Amino acid sequence: MLNMLKRIGDCHPLLVGQLLVFLVLNVLDGHSTWKVVKPDHYYREKNPLARWVLRKFGALRGIVLFKAVLLLILGGILTVYGKKETRSLNAMFGVANLLFLGVVINNYRVHKKINSKRSKPWEIS
Repeated sequence: MLNMLKRIGDCHPLLVGQLLVFLVLNVLDGHSTWKVVKPDHYYREKNPLARWVLRKFGALRGIVLFKAVLLLILGGILTVYGKKETRSLNAMFGVANLLFLGVVINNYRVHKKINSKRSKPWEIS
């Protein structure tokens, strides 16, 4: 069982798949964050570093800048460690993908809640 897990963890195609999922989730995270914070509701962003970037550069530019820096850092990590640390990177991206999936789902839920409150201004929460 342990040998099978090691072989799966060392699988380069799995790492490529995880990277593709990570990229898609980051695009969805950017989109869902935009839906929640536009035009200037930065207090809704829970990540303090991302909130600072959004305040400093505005919602759209801040999201693009934050995602670009994140992806550049991860690109550097992959360039240096991609071949040597496939198992560790597969584990890291597996956890990161689960985390981003939760963030994206939460962002769309928050957006839906915000829209439902806007469409019913006469109701008191």
